[in-house]
Order: sequence, then structure tokens, then C-alpha cells
Amino acid sequence: MKKIFVSSLLAMVVLLLVACGPSYKGLDKAASGEITIMLWSGDGEFYQDIGKKNLTPDMLVSQNAATIYAVAKEFNKDYPNVKINVITKVNGPHDDGVSWSQFRENFILEHGKTVDIWASTDLPGEVQRGMVSDLSVFSDDPMYKSFNKGIMSMMNYYGVQAGLPQFLQPWGVYINKELADNNNIDIPDPDWTIDEYTDFVSHSVANSWYGSMDTPKSFIFTGSTTMAQSLVNHTGNDPYINLNSAEVRAMIPYIAEWSEHAVWPQYDKVGEPMAPFMDANGWWSYNFFKNGALLTLDGDPWMLGDAANPDPLHWGAVQSNNWDIYPRPSTDYVDNTVGVVLDPLAIHNYALDDDNSELSEEEFNKLQIAYTFASFWIGDDRAWQARADQMYTNGATVKTAMNDSVPLVTGAAFERQMDIWFSAENHTMLADKEQFPGFHHMMEVFSSGKVIDVSDKAYPWYYDKDGVRSEILYEWNNFNLPNVLTGNPEATSPRRTDAGFTNAVLAKLPEWNTQVNQRFADEWAKLKAGLKTHYGKTDADFK
Repeated sequence: MKKIFVSSLLAMVVLLLVACGPSYKGLDKAASGEITIMLWSGDGEFYQDIGKKNLTPDMLVSQNAATIYAVAKEFNKDYPNVKINVITKVNGPHDDGVSWSQFRENFILEHGKTVDIWASTDLPGEVQRGMVSDLSVFSDDPMYKSFNKGIMSMMNYYGVQAGLPQFLQPWGVYINKELADNNNIDIPDPDWTIDEYTDFVSHSVANSWYGSMDTPKSFIFTGSTTMAQSLVNHTGNDPYINLNSAEVRAMIPYIAEWSEHAVWPQYDKVGEPMAPFMDANGWWSYNFFKNGALLTLDGDPWMLGDAANPDPLHWGAVQSNNWDIYPRPSTDYVDNTVGVVLDPLAIHNYALDDDNSELSEEEFNKLQIAYTFASFWIGDDRAWQARADQMYTNGATVKTAMNDSVPLVTGAAFERQMDIWFSAENHTMLADKEQFPGFHHMMEVFSSGKVIDVSDKAYPWYYDKDGVRSEILYEWNNFNLPNVLTGNPEATSPRRTDAGFTNAVLAKLPEWNTQVNQRFADEWAKLKAGLKTHYGKTDADFK
């Protein structure tokens, strides 16, 4: 009896330990170390120990440098012995004839320093090469637990958490209610359906305004269960995606219907007579929307801060007294959802510094310093407030370092950080739920964690075609082009406005589906090989 009692007691202890989980021992406040951060859209300067500097707004001329300055100063209040450096590249990651990877190598050669934290343009490729740390070792950290699981899963490969979001934004649909009112068009509620969207955009006045800029295939991609959801939830040897599902085939006819009142399909059809209208709006979709020439725009989500700028003379301010941003419309298969703009943040894989994938105590200490800073930057209220308060000089304008990226945290912390986000001048008007009910509905959908999308920087999205890096979904993404749709380089039809367009797409879906699944399988095979080589995964982990 005594033996049984002891065994039962041990079993209860085990259950309690499993239920409670191990507690996370945070970074010691006396910890010392050095981390170097690499970002694009900067000023090209290398700032060393930036948290200990005293820089004025006129000395900071890029938002990203100002961001790290503000966060580093706040971080150093708790961790004064951690030296934080930042190098920023001017313009985009691959601009000016220097690739992002080459910029990194040039920096390392010049300064002899490890790049500890960087914005990634190809997270799966970096996992494949063993470059990034598995952050799941911090899964017991309360901050880690507060992160939006749907977003974190976009950077998780069979349990290896390869990154955090450096820039994160919901991708919805801009809507010009004033333009609709002026033309007696009924405005749907934010929880609209794809049929309500279709009715809404089925209006235009040639060379004056249109229902949409293009025909949003993204509504099918996230509005079916066999595309984005299938990619995210893929297991075992199942197909990665099904372009030829009954769901997708049922929604393909919307493309032709939307094209009747969309700018690009109409330009393809009409051509030169539309050129003055196109010139007047700079041939850029966002210009068309902010100038009042579109009822809706499903693209350019990253223009949010410019759209909401309170200065009506600001070049990007929406010229409408009543506009909003809705989630993507629901379909027969998926509720209202949002796409996601995601730039991953990666941390150096210290475990491989000694060519042994096991983390030594010294390697873990380095990783913990880098992770603690990265998670503080992304998830701590103090870092958010520091960025909102920090100003920098952008040309002739002094602006806040708070960018348009939204919180990764959930629950009450999400609400607190959104309040800080709204405090930025170019976000303040969006705080009004009565004026922007669609934006608030979109943020509710986003913060719920039920976001199912993939990012081209965080999912195997490209394959090698004759030595050229090409999109795996190239045919799907470009079936509006007759040469892609037909496979004939000389083809000029069918266009989306032509009678045979829908049937031509439906006929091609089985072929494209076979091609893209093979490409996804090939790219995932390379990624799995990297997971086995560098992260200790086995074939059993991939079932």
C-alpha cells in the first residue's frame, strides 16, 4: 500500500510540474555583452553603443536609427552593461546594386563584428543554412507567451521558432465612403461578404473613378481553405495547396466580374485613351485611392500612416472626409480575415559558433542577451512608449520614430500598446471607432490570433528556374497576362474582360496545381534537410 501511495504521489508531482511548466529565469540585470543590429531604410551610419549616446532629433535622420536609439536607451536602464550597436542601410535591402547578404558581409569584413539581430528577407533560406537561432528555447518566457500565436506560427518550422516580426501589419481593404455617398452607392458594413464587395465595386465612371484598382486574387488566397490555410496547416505528405479545389473554382468567376470596373483590367482593354487618367494619378494604386479615384483598394497596406496624416496638405493624406479600412470580405468558406505584412527579425545562431548544434552555457548567454533585447523592442510597453516619444528629422519634418507596425502581443497588453500606437500624430484619427469602424473590426480580427496567411519573407516562396529566382505561384499570380495564361509568349488574349477568360483559367488550374505542389515539395525538402543538419530534427518530426 505504501509503495502504491508513493507512486501516486510522484505521479501527482509530475502532473503538477507538467501543468505549471518550468519557470523562465530572465536575463540577469548585471549581464554584460554586445549586440549589433542590421536594418534597412536607414541612414547608412554605424552607431556603436547607441543607448549611451545623447542624440537630438536633428542628429537622427532615419526612423530605424531613431527606433533603436530610443529602445536601446530604455533597455540600458535595466541592462546597463549591454552594448547595443546598429548599422542601417540606405533605401531597401537590395537597392543601390548591393544585395542584403552582401551588405552584411561587407559590414562584417570592415568592422569584424557579428551581426546578432537583423531584418530578414529570406527566413526559410537562412534556416536552411543554419544561420538563425531557434527561439523556442524561450517559450517559457512570459513575454514570449504573450505573443500572437497566429503570427508566430508564420515563422515556425516544425517547432523551430526562427524569428520575431520586425514589422507587422494587417492587410485589409481601403474604402472611400465619401465617394460612395456622392454617387448614391450603398456602403456595406465592415463584416461584409464577397458578394457585398462585388456589388459595391461594380460601379465606375470612365476616366474619373473606378470600383477598384485590380482584381484581388488575395481574397481567394485567404478566403478559401485550400490555399493559404492549406500552406499553413500542411502536414505529412499531403498536397501543400489545391488551386483546383471546388472552393477556388467557385470563386474564379469573380475575377471577370470585378474586372468590369477595375482600373488595370480596363486599361488592358482600352489602352491609350486612359493614359491621361493614369498620368494624373502617377500609375500607382495608392495615388488613385488617396486622390479619390477608387472606391476600394486592396493593396498598399504599408501606406497607412500617410493615409491618416492629419495634415491635408501632406502628399499621402487621403483626400476624403469619410474613408475606412475593412477586413477582407468573408466567403462561403472563411469568415472575414486579414492578410499580413511581415518582415521577420532573425537572431544569430550562436550554437553553431563552435560547429556543435548544442547550446553551451556561453552561447546561451549570448543568445539570451540578443533575444531579451529583441523581445523588449517588440513586446514591452516601455519600448513602445520610447519610440512614440522619440523624434527624428525626415527632410524638413520632425517626426516620431513610431512606425505603422502594430503590436505582436495579445490581450490587455495589445490594448495598451495600441493606445501608444494611436498617440502618434499620423495614427490618432484612427482611434475613433465611430469614424473608423472597419479599422477597429479589422484589428479585432487580427488581434484574435485567427490570422492565417503566409509571408514571402517567411515561407518558402521562391524556386530556382533556369538559374533565376522565381515565385512558386508565378502562374497563379500572373494569370491576368495572356502569355502566362496560355503558355504562348506571343498571346495577346484572353484578357480578364474577354468572354473566354474564366474558362481558360479553370482549364489551367489542374496543370498549375501539379506544378506548384512539386515546387513547394522541392523547396520544403531543402528546408527539412537544413532542419536535420543544423537543428537536430529527424524524419519523425515531419510526419
